Amino acid sequence: MRTRMGALSVAMAACMATLAAGTVEAATVAPAADHEIRVVNRHATTVRVYVQDANGGLHMLGRVAASDFKVMKVPAEIAAMGKVEIKVFPVVPFQALTMGVDGVQSRGIALDGKDAVNLYVECDLRSSTLEIANG
Repeated sequence: MRTRMGALSVAMAACMATLAAGTVEAATVAPAADHEIRVVNRHATTVRVYVQDANGGLHMLGRVAASDFKVMKVPAEIAAMGKVEIKVFPVVPFQALTMGVDGVQSRGIALDGKDAVNLYVECDLRSSTLEIANG
């Protein structure tokens, strides 16, 4: 009986050590979180939202319909490169007589995950605002 109890104690200790080691490993490896940008579109048409990374690469985040809002995510790898610029371009309706190329862009901003970024796209694109609330 003592041999069984001793073997059971050793097995239980080994199991607990394995569980503790697995917990420590999981705590040290945490993926970086993507940064959120909230876009409120008050423009007359759908807009395309891009982020330009520190190396000049342009990445499309998505589209926001007219009179709508959307929360978009900037991948952590892009934010970690350095300052980014947010660019917005209206989608030209199919029946339009002219090609739309005008858009708005922000200055370089550092996304660290703590600040809330809100972008308000207005009918007059020059009146659009970018709000950064420190967190």
